[in-house]
Amino acid sequence: MQYFLTYVLGHRSDSGKKAEMGTIVHKAMEVLASLKKFMQDNPDRKYLKITDDVMGDVKVHKDKFMNDPFVVEALNRSFDSYTKDSKHKYTDGDRKTCMNLTWKAIHHNDGQFDPRTRNVVASEPHFDILIEEDWAKYEYELPNGEKVTGNLAIKGTIDLVTETDKGVIEVVDWKTGRRLDWATGEEKTYEKLLVDPQLLLYNYAISKAFPEYKQSIMTIFYVKDGGPFSMCFDKSDEDKFLGMLKRTFESIKANDKPKPLSPNRKHWKCTKLCHFYKNNWPGTDKNMCIYIEEHLKEHGMKETVKKCTKEDFSVGYYEAPG
Repeated sequence: MQYFLTYVLGHRSDSGKKAEMGTIVHKAMEVLASLKKFMQDNPDRKYLKITDDVMGDVKVHKDKFMNDPFVVEALNRSFDSYTKDSKHKYTDGDRKTCMNLTWKAIHHNDGQFDPRTRNVVASEPHFDILIEEDWAKYEYELPNGEKVTGNLAIKGTIDLVTETDKGVIEVVDWKTGRRLDWATGEEKTYEKLLVDPQLLLYNYAISKAFPEYKQSIMTIFYVKDGGPFSMCFDKSDEDKFLGMLKRTFESIKANDKPKPLSPNRKHWKCTKLCHFYKNNWPGTDKNMCIYIEEHLKEHGMKETVKKCTKEDFSVGYYEAPG
């Protein structure tokens, strides 16, 4: 139900404060990586300079790039940029928490994952890859009556792509939250990460976006909950991902009655986490989840999509980080 409301009808959840703090840390790391890429591409330039979509122009003398004060400056600018118009209230303690997470990521294992010490291939690269398989074909009628046909595509943004050796690429994905599978509540072990959909998706995307690299390493870095976990994937894992994607795609296509997590919405994830439980459908006294469930029962999938899709939303919409 949450998937249906978000990705089919286009109603977005508000970002929680912890998630926003994670974004602040991510942005600081992204800026460091982008400046390192600039340095690699412009070895004779004394000043490193990028224009960031959130922080604007960022400039530093290359002799000061590796110094701690610049990391503090980058984090502070990220913090100020995101908190300026945030609906959440922030304190100096929150700023310190974000700074500590940034240092933890940078200093791990004597700077092994510091973007400034890496050979950066791309920072925050976006991918949009068509799945050219017979099972990935679709045909739908949009709410405005327009018919669309095509193939499923996967879209996403990867935190950091680096080269560790000739022909070997490593993806680094920062996580500032807990190392949990939120669907089951269970801890993500190394064994579970080997079949993690996000990592398998990244591996597939990397194989298409950077085909010159024959070996890939996927590292998911739980900054405050276990550190980095690195997996080596190969061609068989690409096939595993496509099988997983096919099952998910066909399940979604066949689903005309999206299921709520809890029939009476008493589950803690409903009451504590879900935006659609906490907010009413506009102009009604029913929360968004129950309103859509009742609308589906009364009018069916096609009419619900037609009447309840957010204005100007398209199913192909994408905005980083997902």
